[in-house]
Amino acid sequence: MAESDNGTVLTERKAYIVPFIQPSAQAPEGFDELFNAYWQAADQQISGLEARSGVVKRIFAEGVLGKGDDAMLMLEQTNRQAWHMVKARVDAGARLDEYEDAETFAEVIDWGRCMQVGFVSQGVANDVSASYQDAASRRQRNLDQRLEEALQPGEATLILSGTTDIKLPDGVEKFLISPPELDALERWIRQVNEAARHAAEQAQASGQPGQAAPPAPPPPTEESGDSSGGLWTPGSR
Repeated sequence: MAESDNGTVLTERKAYIVPFIQPSAQAPEGFDELFNAYWQAADQQISGLEARSGVVKRIFAEGVLGKGDDAMLMLEQTNRQAWHMVKARVDAGARLDEYEDAETFAEVIDWGRCMQVGFVSQGVANDVSASYQDAASRRQRNLDQRLEEALQPGEATLILSGTTDIKLPDGVEKFLISPPELDALERWIRQVNEAARHAAEQAQASGQPGQAAPPAPPPPTEESGDSSGGLWTPGSR
């Protein structure tokens, strides 16, 4: 086993799991401040882990296609806060590796879009749902296999994921990045959704259009299908 400069024994392989909270141009007022605070706190928590358990050598990000400069450009265009966190570690010698299979990821997105359409035929709805589930299963197998092949002995890996329930290879120690700022953001989201639901119920009861609540932006990743129930959910744990 490797040993750090301060004498701390390092395990063979480590994975730092970061909830991949996404920005939203349609977010109600108050989101941006909490969103930025979350990513700053996550960055600091990762730095603390690196000092104790190992410096990040590899980075994987769900929904980001390609690797290296191409992947960095895509991340910069879609999530500047996450990009800043990743860039600091790439500049220090880490590598943003390929995580997604582009074709399978595209299938998941397309079938997810189809699932958000209202169907007249139950048979068609069942076929679309089955196709979505098949693509999602193949995508998950690809992600699992990628981690199995890529995680190297003695390395710490950073994984940006929409879920913290990641299947890691045997012998990999898991560290969940969960600063208090994440709980604050999630509480705020629940409150916003509850207020929107209450406003809609009041409007329906009075026979008026439900315009009191702010418009609900879509979920951050379209591969989630329509599980949001129409509520705004910019990230999941």
